[in-house]
Amino acid sequence: MTRLLEEELSHIPRSHKGSTQNAFRMLYTYHRRSDLASDANAPARNALHAAVRAVEAGQNAVTPAFEWEFFRPGGGSTQMMRNGFENGADHGDRKEPA
Repeated sequence: MTRLLEEELSHIPRSHKGSTQNAFRMLYTYHRRSDLASDANAPARNALHAAVRAVEAGQNAVTPAFEWEFFRPGGGSTQMMRNGFENGADHGDRKEPA
């Protein structure tokens, strides 16, 4: 689960300490771990949408940055789950954050 989360988080850029973007990363991690604990095949976009809703509902009302192409249905996160990323498969389709 840790390797999967590290790969997924590489598609959600970091920002400065205390930023809304970093809070978004933390919320994504929380929701993703919860989803995977109950369903090992849960799509990453569920956690992504939960984290986006939580951040947008906050006082700053900003939309966090992330690579939509990776998290969209059929995108990189879906392929990682299908191809067994957890089992050590190496996927060369990683995109660097913009």
